[in-house]
Parts: sequence; C-alpha cells; structure tokens
Amino acid sequence: MVRTLMCCWLLGFALQSFAAQPEMFRFSKPINRDQISKETILSVILDSDVYAATRSDFRDLRIFDNQGHETPYLIEKVTEPRMHTLRTLCGSTVKALHKHAEELDVLLRLDTDAPAADGLSIVTPLTDYERRVHVYGSDDGADWKPLVGERLIFDYSRYMDVSNREIRLPKNSYRWLKVSIAGIIDAKESPFVELNRKFRSGNEAERSEKTVLERRPFRIDRIELWHDTTEKLSENERKIDYRVVKWRVEEDTSDKATIIFVTMRSEPLTELVLATSSRNFHRSAAVQVPVKRGVRTEWIEIGCDRLSLLDFGGYRKESLGVFFPERRESEYRIVVHNQDSPSLTVQGVTAQGNVYRAVFLAAADQNYRLCYGSDESEPPRYDIAAVLTPLRQKSTVGEGRLGQQVGNAAASVHHFTFHAILINPIFLGVVVVGLVALLGLALFRAARRINEIPME
Repeated sequence: MVRTLMCCWLLGFALQSFAAQPEMFRFSKPINRDQISKETILSVILDSDVYAATRSDFRDLRIFDNQGHETPYLIEKVTEPRMHTLRTLCGSTVKALHKHAEELDVLLRLDTDAPAADGLSIVTPLTDYERRVHVYGSDDGADWKPLVGERLIFDYSRYMDVSNREIRLPKNSYRWLKVSIAGIIDAKESPFVELNRKFRSGNEAERSEKTVLERRPFRIDRIELWHDTTEKLSENERKIDYRVVKWRVEEDTSDKATIIFVTMRSEPLTELVLATSSRNFHRSAAVQVPVKRGVRTEWIEIGCDRLSLLDFGGYRKESLGVFFPERRESEYRIVVHNQDSPSLTVQGVTAQGNVYRAVFLAAADQNYRLCYGSDESEPPRYDIAAVLTPLRQKSTVGEGRLGQQVGNAAASVHHFTFHAILINPIFLGVVVVGLVALLGLALFRAARRINEIPME
C-alpha cells in the first residue's frame, strides 16, 4: 500500500512538471500585433528585460494565448544582408610632373572607360617619412578646383607598424586629378658616424664623432587611383548597441594596466568599445568574464584585440573595439595593457551584440503574451522549425512588439515539480538516509536468518 501511494505521488509531480503554466514564470509581456489580425507567421524581438530574466539557452521562455494554452515558437538570430566593398583600380596615365621648390605636382588623367576615382594610393619604397598632400580636380586639365584639403601620408616604421598611403576622395566626376606633395626632400640620419681621431706622440689625444644627415628625395613608384563598388553577399548577423548599466575604471599599477569594469543585463554581446579622449596609442586589450570555482571567482579571457587611435596632422584612424564569441553575462571587464605608456583616459563604454527573436504561428484575432523567468522549467521540444520552413516560402513574417513588463506575484511561491524535487538537496539527503536505513535493515535481517540456520 505504501509503495502504491509513493508511486502515485511521484507520478503526480511528474505529470505536473511536463506542462508549463503561466504561473511558473516571474515576468510576462503582451505581444502587440500592430493591426495584424489574420492568421500569420509572427515574430517579436527580444529585449533587455527578457535577457536579464532568462537563462542562457532560453529554456524558461514560453508564449501563451488568451486561454493560457502554450504556443510553440522558434528562437532565432536576426540577420540582414551583408554588403562587401570591392576595390578596383581605375585606368589612368601620368600626363605631367612639375617640381616647385620643395613641392611636387603630379597630373593624372583617367582613361576614357574608367569610372570616377573614389581615392588614391601613393606607392613608395621609402619608410620613416611624413608628407602633406593636396588633391585638385579638373574636367579639362586646365581649370583646377580643390578636391581634398591637406592630408597626411606617413610611415612610422621606426616606432611601430603604422603607416598610411591612401587618400579618400569625395564623390566627384573629374577626369583630371592633380596630386600636390609638399616637402619632397627630407634629411634622414645616416646609420654611419664620421669618426675623427688626433694623435700626439703615438697616443690618441682627441676623438670626435659627427652624425651625417642624408638629403633624401621622396621617391614615388606610382600613384594608383581606385573605385569602390558594393555587392550583396550572404546574410549576416544583425548587430545593435545595448545600454551599459554602469562602468568604472581601476588602475593596476603592479601590472601596468587599466581595468574597466562593465555591468550589463545579460544581453548576447559580441563586442565592447571604449570611448577615450587619449590620442595616438596602440595597445593590446582583453575582455574577461568572472567564473566561480568553488568559493573563488576567477576572471577568464574570452577575447583580445589591439586598441589604437591615431589622430595627427589631419589624419584620424581608430579601432577601439574588442570582439569575442557571443556571451550573455552580467559582468565583464576590459584589461588594457599600458606597459610604460600613460594610462588611457576612459570616457565611456559601448556594448554591441546580436539580436534574437521568437517566431510562431499566430491565429486570427488571438492575443498572445511572452512569459519568462523560471528556475524550474525545462527546454521545450517543439516541431515548429520543420513546420515554419515550408510556410516561410509562401508567407511573409509579420513583426510584433513587446509591451511593458508585468511581474507575476504567483511565481514567488515555489512550484514543486518532479525535476525540482529531484535536484532538491534536502530531498536527496532524505533519500540517501532512507536508502542507507533500508540497506542496514536488509543486512540485519539477513544476518538473523543466517544465525537461525542450524549448524550441521
């Protein structure tokens, strides 16, 4: 009798755990259909409220209709067309070369069938230089109009692997271009040193060293004109900015690093970007997340990159983001390794990541709500993916919107499901104690029976 009651009790909890109920979830949001009343495939973008309350695999997310019936859905990343920029060279000919004091003018004419130039590259074998360039445009090669103001081309190989030989042009239809390069002669320190020694009575009495400067002309191999065209490639994951809850900066003087702590709401992030007023730097940085190992919390690296910002003489180029595989965490930190350089002045942090949406079949004139946030729900197993595949070829996907978040007070009461009992430490302890007691009782009875066997 006791065994029968125990089996019925466990079966009741098991059946209760199979079906998700709206009362199991801490939050809900109405899904606004925006005048879409007919039967349709409906999608709704998940927001930060949903990310903050759900588990990493979205197992605690459900869609219910007006009657409280569970509606199958599919969670997928939102994609958009990926555009690729293809650079092609424009056919051109050097028509003239004029030297004026320390300035060189190069006149180029585009070929008849060549498209308008979107930019130019000055190809030179030299390193360690800096030149200022102006670009003019003309329709006939006589009447010149300013096209690009002063721009800087440079090579700083002596200090780091940083260079720029390109100048982007605004949209234009000029067939003639004049490239004016200032300071075509520079003085470069020779690697050789002139050594003078004077001797008296066979002994060296005086020594002098003289550094030799070499006058170096700015050698140009060619000037390439190029045109950009864009083409559509495969679909790419859509990226959006997510609001940073808070951030703070700490300086680690022992490791010579700047550490930026970032708090988020568990959005699916793929990049953290710094905002800084510092200029002209090129440093390594890493993004880390906390991992609990027992009572300790360790920071593990999930991505690294080079942060740089060059802003000098009218030239600006920056790369201030660190990419990493998608993570849904509430805490991150960015570690910038300064070495012996001054610390960066951090003015803010921007977070960027993927976009997810729930897609489901919406019945006509039926309202739905998204429920989420539960420690007890298991991942649902729907066949909606196989159903949606052929339907999408015939129908378009409508877009709904999530309304305001509503808390569910009933979810604060613990729901005793079969799975929750199985993982409950108190229940597990009682089971272990009971099994030990049963085993001891069985051994005790077996020992008594052995003692009752007559000795022959």
